[in-house]
Amino acid sequence: MGLRSRARQRLLPVYQHAVRRSPDLTYLFFEITQRCNLSCVHCGSDCAASSEHPDLPVALALGAATRVAEAMDTSRITAVITGGEPLCHPDVFELGAGLAGLGFRWGMVTNGYLWDIARAQAARDARMHSVCVSLDGLEAGHDAFRGRPGSFARALGAIDLLMAAPRLPVMDVVTCVHPGNLHELDSIHDLLVAHGLRQWRLFTIDPIGRGAAPMLQLDTASFQQLLRDVARFRERGTMKVNFGCGGYLGGELDSAVRDHDYFCMAGIRVAGVMVDGGILACPNNDRAMVQGNIHSDDLVEVWRERFEPFRRRGHMRTGACQGCDEWALCQGNDMHLWDPQRGETRLCHYREYELEGFEP
Repeated sequence: MGLRSRARQRLLPVYQHAVRRSPDLTYLFFEITQRCNLSCVHCGSDCAASSEHPDLPVALALGAATRVAEAMDTSRITAVITGGEPLCHPDVFELGAGLAGLGFRWGMVTNGYLWDIARAQAARDARMHSVCVSLDGLEAGHDAFRGRPGSFARALGAIDLLMAAPRLPVMDVVTCVHPGNLHELDSIHDLLVAHGLRQWRLFTIDPIGRGAAPMLQLDTASFQQLLRDVARFRERGTMKVNFGCGGYLGGELDSAVRDHDYFCMAGIRVAGVMVDGGILACPNNDRAMVQGNIHSDDLVEVWRERFEPFRRRGHMRTGACQGCDEWALCQGNDMHLWDPQRGETRLCHYREYELEGFEP
């Protein structure tokens, strides 16, 4: 390990400790519906065409956002609308316009199926700042993975539509990598470059929800191959490519596959409001970790007073983490992988995928 790397390894825990002591909300997620027009094999929230949960009312979401605007500088906060598929909510652009009116930059995570010219214009009228479209393979694989024929063509059409002038300030594509599409990554890369994409994020499927199926998980050799591919795409420089934020890989690997060092920001920079009003430190967290509900609680108060378990993680140093030399940088891995019933992480990337000493 070089001098610069050794210094970075020593300073990172100091920086992370300082950030945890001064939490600063920069990403606020709103899960506005659990309805979805697709039936994805890997869905982490088990969304369906009709959901037992009513949609999150726009007035309730904007009430919580207004409270944040009263207490914080919203120009520094990105609000992200998720689902389900956000376009299944009839008032999604009313919410977006309301968030913009409060000073938030706002964006959306979408499967791309429902976009058309009218919705694209509505998004621009509502001052949408960013959009993230999911593309999980070439046509046959994507359609099978997403559970609906034609979903690949619709996603690609949405990308072209949203790329058209006036260009959104931020647009990227995310790809869930699994054993069925690992061999397609070069072709997906070239396809996205051909369509003018500037940013691409690749991530693996976490063992939560329907994603826990063994057939969706990469083995050690495949995971290491994915990291090699990401590093190779980054070296090409044809677009900005990153491995997703999830998973502690070991300090040396991060600079090869990410633009940033690993640091789970759940409850430190990130909070989420779920479809039932529940307040979580990250929208992917186990629902047992809810810290309040906007139906009855002040979102700002919950952020300030109830998120301490996500900022000081000593209680997570159990099981295999207890004697791990990587604890200072990892802190128990991603919060959304924490199993509150068993009191341990569901997955340790560093150990499971044998990343000690691995070079992509």
